[in-house]
Amino acid sequence: MTGPGERPAVLVHRQRGAPPEVLREVCAGVEEEGVPAEVVDAPDGPTATALAHAAAQASRLEVGLGVDAAGAIAVHHGKLPGDRPVASGDADATPSDRRRIGRTAARVVKNLPLD
Repeated sequence: MTGPGERPAVLVHRQRGAPPEVLREVCAGVEEEGVPAEVVDAPDGPTATALAHAAAQASRLEVGLGVDAAGAIAVHHGKLPGDRPVASGDADATPSDRRRIGRTAARVVKNLPLD
């Protein structure tokens, strides 16, 4: 059995209480691009950006997503500074915006132009 980050996937670090509908849309966006996503429970406290950076650092693909308890989202690449996410969305993002952010993460992995 493998642990988080051991198989090639975009890691999604979520805080306890992260809205399931946000996770569903973000993961659907990643998977629409043909890239696997793996959701991992993360500690409370960090921002979505910090969660995404930690996820990117742990991912073999060097790309991660963070979802905080309020539903804010961020995409990060492991080689970027911690405070410079590739993309982010507020807790009030629409379902299509959440899905687009997931697609953005997958497109970073695939080295394709972003939406």
